[in-house]
Amino acid sequence: MPSWNIHIAHAERLLKGSGSVARAVRDRNAFLFGNLVPDIYVGYMVPGVARPVPYRVTHFAKPEHIPKPRAGEFFDAYVSPFAREAGTAGPGDEAPWFEAASLSAEVEHVSPAHAPSFEWEFDVRGTAARQRDAFGAAGRALSPVELRRSLFDMVLGAWVHLLADCTWNQAVSDLLETRGERPSRDFRIKKQGDFDLFGKSLALDLMPRLTPQLIDVAAAFPQYEIDAASVAATCAIAHETVRTNHPVAGASYRLLDEAFFDRVFAEVNNRAERKLECMAV
Repeated sequence: MPSWNIHIAHAERLLKGSGSVARAVRDRNAFLFGNLVPDIYVGYMVPGVARPVPYRVTHFAKPEHIPKPRAGEFFDAYVSPFAREAGTAGPGDEAPWFEAASLSAEVEHVSPAHAPSFEWEFDVRGTAARQRDAFGAAGRALSPVELRRSLFDMVLGAWVHLLADCTWNQAVSDLLETRGERPSRDFRIKKQGDFDLFGKSLALDLMPRLTPQLIDVAAAFPQYEIDAASVAATCAIAHETVRTNHPVAGASYRLLDEAFFDRVFAEVNNRAERKLECMAV
């Protein structure tokens, strides 16, 4: 499965592009957070989850060796209803309402200790508090219309996560079939090691900003409520994922190759762009 550095990279490239996704998203912070939402309650990425949600629910998928989330079902159930409102909701301009946090801005304005080369013992609560102090301005409350518009951006991000998981896993399954192999422990170890190397090769800057608005939108997530503590922990883990993602060059892949990763990464984002282009949000 793609790790969070890969999911963040997909979201960041979509937001920084000029395609249909960047044009549609108003709450970029909610969209970036949404790209992590399906993994929050699975029970292994975010610590301290009191009531895990089954993978088959969070990812619309059977828990197989190489699961294929049914991203289309999620889109129809959650993205489409909000998309029908998106064209008329909000203040009416094209500028984003809320931006995500930026590591480069944090290093410049907070402390050089936040640079990727600086290491400390990671503590979720401590990092969440530092990010809250740095970026968590009180701001204004969202109106009901704005809340619904931000929910569109968050569910859109969650759909991109599922689309990415499905596309990456299908590509791996196709490769296995081409080679006439079956999923195995050795294959899984080599595949995940290659995914880890690829994730580390990606330059990252954006991360969810812990704000009252993000907490409000997450609480209203239509599939299941996301509590404030989980929002804070997710933002903290995303912060460390971005901060410690040291890009590497010339990775020595054991199973896959650079062409595979370049092709599938582009395919995920192209599929997202085409879907939104068809909806003309």
